[in-house]
Amino acid sequence: MMRVKMTLVCLTALGMLISTAGAAPYWIAWEGNDFPENEGWTREYGDENGHGQGGAVRSIEDGSLLLDGRRHPAIYDSYTMSRAVDPGSGEMFIMRWRLRVDEVSVHEDPIAGVFSDESWAVAFQFSETSAISTFETNNGVDFEPGVFHRFELRSWDMRSYELRINDSVALTGDFVHVFTASEVAWGDGAVGSASLSVWDYVEFGVVPEPGGAISLGLAGAIVLTKGRRNTYDNGKG
Repeated sequence: MMRVKMTLVCLTALGMLISTAGAAPYWIAWEGNDFPENEGWTREYGDENGHGQGGAVRSIEDGSLLLDGRRHPAIYDSYTMSRAVDPGSGEMFIMRWRLRVDEVSVHEDPIAGVFSDESWAVAFQFSETSAISTFETNNGVDFEPGVFHRFELRSWDMRSYELRINDSVALTGDFVHVFTASEVAWGDGAVGSASLSVWDYVEFGVVPEPGGAISLGLAGAIVLTKGRRNTYDNGKG
């Protein structure tokens, strides 16, 4: 079984806790205008020299984050936010991201996932052509390589989920009980594989349960128009 070093394993709280499930709907959006750690996320990174060393070569290009960890398979560079995430009665949790995976060696490397307030988790790891559910067995889906795809994770109870790709339901499954709670994580997450990925945006929150147009409209209304600027990071922290 492959060793997954995600942020999904060793996570740092940001002190951004709110009340438990049943809180008012919320929406958090990173839109690719700056490195995530400058917008409230915690960066977890390392390489063959250990945690906090190196990380991926990163750049912000045309409003997207490029993560290049191809130099060494021990490189990981991912982002977490620690807060209560669960929906209350009549609400739905949504996580969305737009991703293109250009190159992966060995096995799936980029990852995105959520840990519920009661330590139930679902996460997905990506190759150039597919996504697999990290904590489940033999649950995955293929997609067209070489282009961006829009992913949307939905859950009403943080026990089962629906994964949509480009607005169509592509995968369903179940959360798995783990140790970590109240986290959202994404990025270059696995040790033992190298990858090049491009992340256009990542956003998540709790919205009123459908009438679908109401919940999705609320989420869309909160997302700001993306600016465009170029920033470069050579992987030294």
